[in-house]
Amino acid sequence: MPAFQTSPVSPFKPVGTRTSLKVLILDDERFDRHRLARLCSGLEFACTVSNATSLTEFRNQLDQTTFGLILLDYSLPDGTGLDALDMMHLCARNMNTPALMVSGLAESGIVDRAEAAGCCGFLEKDALSSDAFARAVKDALVMTVPLSPASAKHFDAEEVAQLLTRAVAHSAQDIKPMVSRLMRHMRNLRAQNALNDCPATDAAEQNCLSLWSFLIEMERQDGATLLAHFTDAAGTAKRAQSEPKSNRPPSPFSSGPH
Repeated sequence: MPAFQTSPVSPFKPVGTRTSLKVLILDDERFDRHRLARLCSGLEFACTVSNATSLTEFRNQLDQTTFGLILLDYSLPDGTGLDALDMMHLCARNMNTPALMVSGLAESGIVDRAEAAGCCGFLEKDALSSDAFARAVKDALVMTVPLSPASAKHFDAEEVAQLLTRAVAHSAQDIKPMVSRLMRHMRNLRAQNALNDCPATDAAEQNCLSLWSFLIEMERQDGATLLAHFTDAAGTAKRAQSEPKSNRPPSPFSSGPH
């Protein structure tokens, strides 16, 4: 199955022209978060700092905001900084955001794995200074400014499947409250005898129940299955385009008679 390519959309500006920077700090230690926030306040541009103390909080922050810089601890209560890098790669908002790992664990294996996973640098907490931090941030921001479309990110099929699984589940979870409210309003109207003996209302209520069942199935969808379906559908559409027009079946969305 071919790899997928996404062109980067950079939220970054050259360091010399930057006016502010949104920074996300992932660290479960309160003292270390405050220390990194103070270091951010000492940079040559203003920073707006957000915090996450676990991978769960980190994922929620990634989905809600596009950051200009992410600072990662390695040891976390529910995983590692390498897991956080994987989450970033699967997040449309922050897949190109530069990341620095700032950790008390400076083992060579961890440093190498972090760099291989796309981390822009590694800083030891015990040896951290304002000058070293400022240099690392500057280098990271310069390194990650896309210079051409050739720097587009490539995803393999497994990564796309993981992204599809999350995206479909999140979409279903966003829609379910709206359907639930609609069904509740209809029940309230029935209780007031406002919608009794109305075939159109019965049909609408049944459609709401069907939609609810469909949303539950969406939450359980596997991305690999969806990806295979989309790939098959794309191949079918391509073959249909090459066929003579007279051989094509009528579209179910056509306004004319079938």
